[in-house]
Amino acid sequence: MDLLELLEANRDRLPGGTERAVKYIERRWVESNQPCERKALADFLDQALKFCKEQELRYPRVYLLRLKQLQRDEWTPRVAWK
Repeated sequence: MDLLELLEANRDRLPGGTERAVKYIERRWVESNQPCERKALADFLDQALKFCKEQELRYPRVYLLRLKQLQRDEWTPRVAWK
């Protein structure tokens, strides 16, 4: 499973120009031992998106959407349900 699958995002629908950010965030997620619990995933996404913004990397909105949903307790990764 990769991060986009965990976030239930359709890879085919990612906007153009976001490939670098997707690759960076995916690599960082793996290096961070693939956090999938609500708090750990939210912290990871928050840090990753801040880095992307600082580096002016365009990232898919699904990352921000899932971060906000995690913070508001509106969504939980399916892997965490098992």
